Amino acid sequence: MNSFIEVTDKKSKEKILINTLLIVDVRGNCITTTLGFTIYKYETLETYEEIMEKLSTN
Repeated sequence: MNSFIEVTDKKSKEKILINTLLIVDVRGNCITTTLGFTIYKYETLETYEEIMEKLSTN
């Protein structure tokens, strides 16, 4: 199922939605996503445990 998680970007402090299908890695408070051949890394204010909890509920 296509779903999104909401995280807070560490630099801008803005809330962003990330499509869970695009997430390829979660380490600490850093999420790595891909779109085509481009890799995006987001540092979040959420902890690893909080991110994994959001991913497991979706």
